[in-house]
Amino acid sequence: MQSNILNTIKLLRLPFSVFLLPISLFSFYYIQPTIDYQLILVLIIWHLLVFPSSNAYNSFHDRDEGPIGALEAPPKPTKLLLQVSNLMDSLAILLSIFINLYFTAFVIVFIVVSRLYSNRQVRLKKYPVAAFLIVCLCQGSGVFVANIFGLSSAVLFSNTSVIYSAIACYFFIGTMYPLTQIYQHKADAEDGVKTLSIMLGKEGTFIFSGFMYLMATLFIYLSFHDNQGLNNFWIFNIVMLPAAIYFINWSIRSFRNEAQVNYKNTMTLLVLSSLLNNIYFLIILIK
Repeated sequence: MQSNILNTIKLLRLPFSVFLLPISLFSFYYIQPTIDYQLILVLIIWHLLVFPSSNAYNSFHDRDEGPIGALEAPPKPTKLLLQVSNLMDSLAILLSIFINLYFTAFVIVFIVVSRLYSNRQVRLKKYPVAAFLIVCLCQGSGVFVANIFGLSSAVLFSNTSVIYSAIACYFFIGTMYPLTQIYQHKADAEDGVKTLSIMLGKEGTFIFSGFMYLMATLFIYLSFHDNQGLNNFWIFNIVMLPAAIYFINWSIRSFRNEAQVNYKNTMTLLVLSSLLNNIYFLIILIK
C-alpha cells in the first residue's frame, strides 16, 4: 500500500507544474493582484491540483514504460492514481467557485479537454495537429485568460498588449510541446499515437520549435511595444539567452548525431527554459 501511495505521488509529476508557472506569472503582470486568498487559490488550483491531476490521468491511460516529462523511470499506475486524479479535479472545481463562475468554467473546460486528450476511448493526443492546437490553447492562452477572468475582468482585454501576451503564451507552449515528444517516437508509435514530432521528424521538430520561439518573442515585443515598455522585451531576450544558446547547440548536435535526441537533453532544456522564464516574469512583476 505504501509503495502504491509513493508511486501515485511520483506520477502526479508535481515538478512539471513549475514548468507551467510562467503563464500564470505573465497574467499577474497585468492583473497586479493583491496577495490574498483568491490569488493563493488560483495557484493551488492550477499548479497543485489541475496540472498534477492531468499528469496522473494521462499516466493512468498511457501506462508509460519509458521516460516521460519529469520522470525518467515512471512506475506502473494503479487504480489509486485514477481515484486521486478524480478527487483532485473535483476539489479544483469546488475551490474555483470561491474565485468566480467564469474561472470555474475555464477550470471545467480544461479538465474535460485534458481527459479527452488522454482517454483511450477518445484519445485526442493521437491527432497530431489537433492535439498541438488544443494543448497550446489550454495550457497557454487558456490559463492566461482564465486568470484574468478570475482575478480581474474582461476589461483588461481592451488593452491590445494583453491580447498579444495571451498569444505569446500560446507560442510559449508551442515551443516546448513538440520537444517533449521528440525522444518518444518509438514508444508513441507502438502505442498507436502519431504525435506532432513524429509527423515533423526529429530535425523538423527542432525547426518548428525554433519558429514557435521566434513567434513567442515577436508577441513579447508587441506586448511591450504598445506600452512603451521595450526594456521588458530586451530583458526577456537577455534572460532567455542561455536557453536559446542551449537549444541551438542541442539542435546542431542532434542533426549530426541522432543519439543526442534523448530524455536527458530534453529535460535539461525544459528545466532551463522554465527556470529562466520564471525568473524573467518575476523580474518584471517586481520592478
